[in-house]
Amino acid sequence: MVADAAYLLVQSMSESSWLDNYNWLQPIGEGGMGSVYLAEDKRNGNAPCVIKQIKYEYKDLASQAEMIKVCQREADLLRKLNHRGIVKFLDDHYSVEGLYVVMEYIPGSNLEGVMNKEGPLDSETVVRIGLQCCDVLEYLHSAEPPIIYRDLKPSNLMLRPDGLVVFIDFGIARDFEPKGPATRVVTSGYSPPEQYFGKPEPRGDLYSLGATMHHLLTGVRPKPLTPCRPASLNSGVMPQLDALIFQLTAHDKDERPPSARAVQYELFQIYQIMHPDFEIPDLGIEDEIEEVTRERREDLLAEARLRTMRNPRGSSNREKRRTDREDDEIDDTESGGVAGLFARFKEWVDNITGRR
Repeated sequence: MVADAAYLLVQSMSESSWLDNYNWLQPIGEGGMGSVYLAEDKRNGNAPCVIKQIKYEYKDLASQAEMIKVCQREADLLRKLNHRGIVKFLDDHYSVEGLYVVMEYIPGSNLEGVMNKEGPLDSETVVRIGLQCCDVLEYLHSAEPPIIYRDLKPSNLMLRPDGLVVFIDFGIARDFEPKGPATRVVTSGYSPPEQYFGKPEPRGDLYSLGATMHHLLTGVRPKPLTPCRPASLNSGVMPQLDALIFQLTAHDKDERPPSARAVQYELFQIYQIMHPDFEIPDLGIEDEIEEVTRERREDLLAEARLRTMRNPRGSSNREKRRTDREDDEIDDTESGGVAGLFARFKEWVDNITGRR
């Protein structure tokens, strides 16, 4: 009994010392498992940071141990990742009161917040967001072993004021083990069918990307386990983009594009339609896109064009957003909005080209 009391006292003193390393400014998020705070790191010149505090939901030690394992996995995963499109891990701490994970502060808003302020986004903006997401997914899927994000959705994507998209919340990401134990973690509307059966694999992240782009284009959360057709809700969506999203959200993973880089290549092709003078960077991907995939895409594109002609009821996002702005102007730089962003898009394209 005395030993237990001494242990708790040491843990309490350790936690107090660790907490004193930070100026705790304000809560910026609340969830079922805990809270997220904006803070300053005293050891690093009061640099801004974000601290995720996870409280123990369970009283039994076995459940607490499992929670600690999940948090340690997130911290260990973030430690080894180095990509400007992924939030940086800074520190962690475990105590009898709860768990803490410290990450870099990302200015701006998550994409769900951007949609709440501005409404659905136009095709060009969503293509530029999708291109950056593909760059991050290609980085994760190329790791040894591949890392599956498993929770791609607008609220987990931060849009910085300079237009850079950053992935946050790696709590359920995992290394891909084809014959590993099944783990069923899903987010309704964004998770692919195979994830419901505890069999996640890299192409499941492509499904979630398609569902996310559908949500960004329409403002409507995707229906669970349903291939997405954003043009059926918004006629302003380009047919080529509608066809790609439909393929990304196919039930059969073998009908989806083969890799994040292949999706990135097709998004660059769509971007070139918008800007004919744009030169698609050499991704070394042409041979990866098989002829059968090209033929299927042509069929989907023809079907998408026909659907758009038959269903003109969707409103133009550009017109809607222009009207909204007349009534309620938004400071895009402060809100993390999309107007005027992506000014450094060419620099971003040159950067990924230089890494190939």
